[in-house]
This record gives sequence, C-alpha cells and structure tokens, in this order.
Amino acid sequence: MSNTEESTLTQRRSGSTRASVLRRRLGPWGVPLILVAVVVTFQLINERFLSMENIATILEGAMLPAIVACALTVVLIMGQFDLSIQAMAGFATVFFAVLMANFNLTVISALLIMAVVAVILGLVNGWFVAYRGLNALVVTIATASLLNGGEFFVSDSKSISVGIDKSFVGFVRSDALGVPILVWITLAIAGLVWLMLDQTRFGRELKAVGSNSEAARFAGVNVRRVVMLGFVVSAALCVIAGVLYTGRQAQAYPLTGLEVLLPSFAACFIGAAMFKMGKFNIPGTLVGALLASIVANGLLLANVGGYTSYFFQGAILLGAVWFARIVTGKGGM
Repeated sequence: MSNTEESTLTQRRSGSTRASVLRRRLGPWGVPLILVAVVVTFQLINERFLSMENIATILEGAMLPAIVACALTVVLIMGQFDLSIQAMAGFATVFFAVLMANFNLTVISALLIMAVVAVILGLVNGWFVAYRGLNALVVTIATASLLNGGEFFVSDSKSISVGIDKSFVGFVRSDALGVPILVWITLAIAGLVWLMLDQTRFGRELKAVGSNSEAARFAGVNVRRVVMLGFVVSAALCVIAGVLYTGRQAQAYPLTGLEVLLPSFAACFIGAAMFKMGKFNIPGTLVGALLASIVANGLLLANVGGYTSYFFQGAILLGAVWFARIVTGKGGM
C-alpha cells in the first residue's frame, strides 16, 4: 500500500471515528438542541420573536407545510419519491376556489368534488409507478408539470379572491382554546396518519414494502396495491392542505404550492434525523415543519427576505440530510 493510500485510509478512519463520537454524544438530542439554538438566536435578534402573537403566527405557518410533509412522509416510508406534492396542493387551492367563485358551488359540494380529485391524482401517480413500473421521480415530475399548467388554465392565470365562501374562511382563520384552528386540524390529521402507519395492517405493509419490496411480496403483500394506495393517501393529504390554504389566504393563485415544497422536504428529513434515527416518521415530520416555520419567521423578523430566505431554506434541507447521515451512520436515507 502506498503512502498516499495509507493517508487516505487514515483520514477516512479519523472521519468515521469523529462521526461515531458525535453520534454517541448527540443521539436523538441533536435536532432539539439545534431547535433551541435557533429560537434563542432569533429572540436575541428581535425581542418580538417569542411574543404570544408571533408564536401563534409560527404555529399557523407550520401547519399546512406539515400536512404536505405528512403526505411526503407516507411516500418516503414506502420507498418511493414524490415531487408532485406541491403541485397537487397548489392545484387543489386554485380549483377549490374556482368551484366556489366561478361555479357558485357550496363548500360541501366543492369538498366532495375535491375528494374525487384527490383520489384521481393518487391513482394516476400510483398506477404509473406500481402497475407500469415507471420511475416515481419521473412520473411525479410529469404530474407536477401538468398540474402547474392546470392551475393557470382553471384560474385563467388570475388570482381568485371574490366568491370564496366567507364562512369557510372564517372557520379556517378561527381559534379554539386560544390556539389557531389550523393547529388542531393538523394535529388531528397527523394523528390519524400516525395511527394508520403504526397501528394498521396497511401501515405495516407500507413499511414492509419500503424496507424490502421483494421480501414483502414473498410474504404475501400485494406490493402494487399498497404502493398505489400509498400515493392515494399522499394525494388526499395534499388536497386537504390546498383546500385549507384557500381558506387561510381567502384567495388562490397559480403556483401557490411552490411555497411548501422546500419546507415539506426539510420537515421530513429533519424528522428522520430527530426520531427513530433515520427512519421517516410523523412525529419527527411535525417537529421538522415547526423548525422550518421558525426559521422562515425568524428570517422575516430579521429583515432577511427574497432569495436569501430561499438560500437558508435550502441550507436547512442540506444540513438535515447531512445530520441524518451522521447520527444514523447511513450513507443515504
């Protein structure tokens, strides 16, 4: 072995040793410590950061990305990928508004149609991936492109604000027990998804497929069916998020979903680093969404906006993936 090879090997061993030490010391506490550090930093920058009003703003800002992140978590758990989450949420936002504003439908009627839309979107993604064997990344990129175009088509490339049901807007913007109703809705949805994943046969099959699809197939799991249903669940969650976004903003405009793309991915990977040591999970995803909202809000109060804000969001995602690798000792997720 040459001196160069020995030096390279020594450096790798040294790096591995440092990572092992960091892994043992931090364990599951790394992200909570980062969370505390971020909060303290922003509080020092602006004393209004921890005011009750701003805390409510942070919580409310985390909720819709959290629902979309739960949708992504379901797909990631079953070993797939979905880049259409933002487009499904965005299309739902616009189409739900159009149904009420342009077709004078009641909230209930519009919600029923959106339920059908959710199933169709999930079946399209699931059918191409599970039954046609196409790559999920390619399929969902194509779906996202189609839906983004659909947003401009159904809205006539305009923002929609007149005609959205005021009672629905009032409900989504209301509080319950001093907490924004969106927080309670999100916690309820996340709780149901967690129960589905951890306490039902379908959830166990979903995890089995994500762990080893061939082994799951030999064990009698209908892998294609599970994957398709997983995409349907994901689409349903994205549509719910889009509908709630319409109520929260009292308006809808094309490409709304782009706002939740990075926070949703960051939430999933931060959550994987924080809980269950590298495995995607709902509790971790919620905490990750909260951290992403804290950063976005803190940057706003620190007068950091525009492209700089996007830079920091991207840095969070990259840092989360790196941290997950350190604490789990895995080269990927």
